[in-house]
Amino acid sequence: TPFSNEAVNLLEKLNVNKYKIGSGDINNKLLIDRIALTKKELILSTGLTTIEELDGIIQHIRFKNIPFSILQCTTKYPTPPEEIGLNWINIFSEKYLCPVGLSDHSGYIYSSLGAVALGANIIEAHVTFDKRMFGPDATSSLTIDEFTELVKGIRFIEKSRESIKKNTQQN
Repeated sequence: TPFSNEAVNLLEKLNVNKYKIGSGDINNKLLIDRIALTKKELILSTGLTTIEELDGIIQHIRFKNIPFSILQCTTKYPTPPEEIGLNWINIFSEKYLCPVGLSDHSGYIYSSLGAVALGANIIEAHVTFDKRMFGPDATSSLTIDEFTELVKGIRFIEKSRESIKKNTQQN
């Protein structure tokens, strides 16, 4: 997540393959235009973004012919379940016809697993060594063990979403 053109230059030297735009920079066309020059995918976080702002920047990105995806995000640390907004996974997918995901700040694995079951392609979660550590997002982060369990759960759900043939004959 670069916050300046100079940060993009540094990340290009490090050979990153995608860029995330934090919701606070969703209208920063100078930054987005700099990233667009790389032709790499943009991941747009929507935490502080209105639908009108999102519509505008997506139109701008499509004009530049840059691949993009969208993360449902609620900018609240930790995010209570009633404010996570998993309903936006399908809304964004249908409205913008792009990959969608969840930027989860709940501190639990459940909403990310639910998002994947609903079709999310991307999950972003913060990780901490210990939720009792000092910091603004320690309580909204996952521990290493929780993150490991999340990855296992995501892989399980991905496999369970694969198409199978039903036996239509009754015995």
